[in-house]
Amino acid sequence: MDSSNRDDKWKYLYEPLKQRLRKNSITNLIFFLVTFPILFIVTPIILRFVGKEIYGIWVLTGTILVFIELIGSLQTSSALSVIVPKYDPETESFEINKIINTFFVFYLISALFFCIFYFFSENFLIKTFFKVDNTDIKIVRFILAASFYLFIINFILTGYAHLLASFNIIYVHNILHIIIGYIRLGLMVYFLYKGYGIKGVVIVQMTTTIFETLLIIIITKKMFPLLHFNPFLFEIKKLKKILSISLRLFITRAAGLINYNFDKLVLGYLLNPVVVTYYQIGASITKYIATVPDMLGMPSLLPAAAELKAKNKSEKISILFNKASKYILFTGIFLSAGIVIFGKEFLNLWLGAGYEQAYMVMLFLCIGYTYNLLGYAPTFILNGMEKINEPMRISAITAVINIILSSLLALKYGLKGALTGTVISMVLGATFLLIIFYKITGYFIDLKNIIIKPVVAGFISYAPIYFINANLKYESSLLLFLIKIIIYAVMFMSFIWLMKYFNKDDIDIVRGNLFKKG
Repeated sequence: MDSSNRDDKWKYLYEPLKQRLRKNSITNLIFFLVTFPILFIVTPIILRFVGKEIYGIWVLTGTILVFIELIGSLQTSSALSVIVPKYDPETESFEINKIINTFFVFYLISALFFCIFYFFSENFLIKTFFKVDNTDIKIVRFILAASFYLFIINFILTGYAHLLASFNIIYVHNILHIIIGYIRLGLMVYFLYKGYGIKGVVIVQMTTTIFETLLIIIITKKMFPLLHFNPFLFEIKKLKKILSISLRLFITRAAGLINYNFDKLVLGYLLNPVVVTYYQIGASITKYIATVPDMLGMPSLLPAAAELKAKNKSEKISILFNKASKYILFTGIFLSAGIVIFGKEFLNLWLGAGYEQAYMVMLFLCIGYTYNLLGYAPTFILNGMEKINEPMRISAITAVINIILSSLLALKYGLKGALTGTVISMVLGATFLLIIFYKITGYFIDLKNIIIKPVVAGFISYAPIYFINANLKYESSLLLFLIKIIIYAVMFMSFIWLMKYFNKDDIDIVRGNLFKKG
């Protein structure tokens, strides 16, 4: 639809797909760049005020909530991104309202179910995953209960808030994430210095999340004026349609969350919250590799592929796949090599001594997360094309492999074992996804030009850093650390340019994203 022929109130929903994708990508990148310092400011402060064990308890609580959200939503939000683009927001608003209100009722029922579940299983969760002294049980109970019930409130509200993303308008979320992120940081620091400890952190984290969700709902109503908040529009037929898609997407999503979170539950169950803290610190840095697709706005591939299929433009799928894979791998390998090279030095400057195990976590996860990037574009595109069964089966297999390997290896080898199981499952999963994508579409990634070139650039860029470290006669400082990072980045970019990794078309796309209006 042409937005120029419609009232201003519809201009956001009828923007051309290309413009929405551009805004999503730019704001995603800005979000990750601008919020990047938050982790490195707040983590040492929280550790200083509450200690490694309490920090680990907080992390374990967040991990449990991740799985509750996964099971409670059944990935229905992604199903919306497949279903909603098929309707015209102005002429078929009633159908969209029936879908979103059905979606909300499902979330409400799911939330009530988990409230009952939590009421009867709180003691079981505490005894199973929180290996702490009896003196800390009271604080564990508060962290778990406060986080859970505030999470449930936000979960219910997202029953309406997810609609905006289903219109492929993600840039609003990104802008709000930046604003709320810094408000949250300021409040956390304030309450920690005021002596509220981890209780203040929990309350600030969850209430600011609820406030952000409320803002998204208000903005959704502004962009989609015909939105009606009416649970009585619930239709069992609509729910069946949503679940028929979401249950297949669920397995794929579950596998991803298992890869990134299951280890923490295993370590909490077998060991203690302190080990979980080491894992979380290492993962909190390497997670930026795993979030590269989000950083570059790649979740837009799902509704984009759905829209292209609906308009019978499937031939453009190859362009989506090739470009997306190139940008994902370039960014991921650049970050991964940098983390391997500078990780240990950074931890010493950031947190001080005593976090060697966190660096070991970083090394393992760099391998797994980077290789796993190969499977992102195939997964998003196949799901958007409604070829959901294939990624679902692969994800189910890799999730089972991860659970079995991580549990068995952690039982025998502790932290190293859990990490090894995760890396193996990620490598297998991404490889299978590439193969199945090729069988369905006929497209396979260009290993030489998309993968090998940035890997070579990473190895070459390490040479001057190795020389500096070998001849360094002084202790590392923040200034020297920053200088080495700049040298690494310049070397990496130089070799990427010499090997002609990006062609003229790639450069034109970047220029268009950054400098074109609209």
